[in-house]
Parts: sequence; C-alpha cells; structure tokens
Amino acid sequence: MFVSVLSDKPEVREQFCKQFGSPTSSEEISFYSADVNGKQRIIVEPTLFPNKIQSLLHSLAIADFVVLIIDQLTPHVGEIIVALDLLRKDKGVLVTSLNLPINGTVLAKYEKTTDVNVARAKILELTTGQSDEELLALIDKSHSVPEVGHVALGVVKGGKLKKQESFFLLPDKKEVVVRSVRLNEKDVEEAVVGDRFEIAYKGELMERGILAPLRNSFEISNSVNGRFLKSPFFKDELNHKVHAYHNYQFVEGNVSDNELRLDKPIAYLKGDRILVVDSSNQKLRIAGVFTSAW
Repeated sequence: MFVSVLSDKPEVREQFCKQFGSPTSSEEISFYSADVNGKQRIIVEPTLFPNKIQSLLHSLAIADFVVLIIDQLTPHVGEIIVALDLLRKDKGVLVTSLNLPINGTVLAKYEKTTDVNVARAKILELTTGQSDEELLALIDKSHSVPEVGHVALGVVKGGKLKKQESFFLLPDKKEVVVRSVRLNEKDVEEAVVGDRFEIAYKGELMERGILAPLRNSFEISNSVNGRFLKSPFFKDELNHKVHAYHNYQFVEGNVSDNELRLDKPIAYLKGDRILVVDSSNQKLRIAGVFTSAW
C-alpha cells in the first residue's frame, strides 16, 4: 500500500512523515516505511514540490491512498486538488479546518478531520490485496555497485516481480534480467503489489521508467489518440509546447482535442489517463488530462 502525503508546505509534509521513521531515499520523492503486523505501508512524500511539479506527479503515480493537509487555500493547494481530481485519486483523508470548494471533485469522498493523528491512524488501518494483473513496476533510479553489478530501486504497482525472470524497461524496450530481489535489505523470491524493492539485474543502467513483462499490453508511441479534457481552472491557451506525464514519464510535445503528439515515445495502456502539464505556467501547471483511446 502506497500513501502519498501532500501539502503545499514541505515542512508540514516532513513533520507528518517523520512519525513513520526516517526517509530511505530523498531526491524528487522521499520514502518512509511503516511496519504494521508484518505488512508494509510505504509513505511517499513529494520532496521538491512546489518548486518542481514532477515531484508531485511522481508521488501521485505511486499513490493508492492520499493524506492531504491544508491550512490555507493557496495556488499550489489548488494545483494538488486539480491533479488529484483529474487522476481520480478518490481514496484519502483530508486534514483541514477550512471549508474548501471540493464539491464535485474526488476530494468530496475523502474522510474529513482536523486532527493529523486521525490520518496517521487511518494509514495504519489500511489493508492491501494481491493483484492478478501483469507486472507493472516503476523504476526510479539505478546505479552500479562493486562486486554486485547494476542495482535498481522501484515499486510494484501491479502483478509480481520475480527473480531469474526477464522484463522490458519501457518505453525503450531494453531487456532486463532480474538476478536477485531484496525487500528491506533481505533477499526474497519476489516482490508483490505494495512493495518497494531493490533488484540486482543484468542490463544497461536505467533511467526512470516502467518495468513490464516481455509480452505485455503496453502501447508505445509518440502519437496518442484519445480525448483531451482541459481543467475548468486552467484559463490559458495551449498553442505551445507542453509535457505529457504518465508513470514516471515526462515527455514534451503538443496536445489537441484528440491527439497527443510527443517528441519521444511514451508507454501507456489503452484507456490510461495522461496528465497534460504546462510547466512554466505561473498560475496553474496542471492543464488537464488526456485519456487514451480504447
């Protein structure tokens, strides 16, 4: 189970997350781990948000559940609300004493409280199930280790990641052979949904991307057909370059009502919701969502 802790104030996020221990890594996103009766709750914090929008987007790509802490309504809080709504992240807790304009958004389904301790208790109560889907793992970084070889860190969002199996890193379709899998610094046979893993593997060093079976359902293209829904809060025109964001992929291109035309290929499943981001916009960087055609 992955829980994204969101606020426009980094110090508020950090204070909440430290209730679960120290971060295991800290770059664009930080991970905290809570062990509840042998089950892991992985807390994800967008370390560089609001300065860097990708930090927020990475944390939402992972999130199964959201804790949103708001003490005042700011443009960056609005940005979080728009992103959550467009991505249909409808499971969470809202910690605030404000009367927020959330009717008609997914946040209307959140449990409301004024006490952060209620949100912490909710995280500890969360249950997680197994997935029969094909593997969907997100790789966030890799490096070389002497006498071990290449090592990568990531999270499992669907299916199982087993050692001694081969996978593709998408969208590049580079083959990866997993030699070993580690959870919490212990060797295991496999990583399942909700796990943050470390793998030693045979293959090239990886950038951020998707790990999928050699036979998979992903489309890979720099032209995505579908439908663009502009956020009602985004008032500017999009007749310039934008970015498409999906599962750790952040690709520049252009959007129209029925097509995303990108500078590089992107990996996606039919029906996926791809965020359209106007990174340099001073008012709202989340422009809308593009739903790929079935």
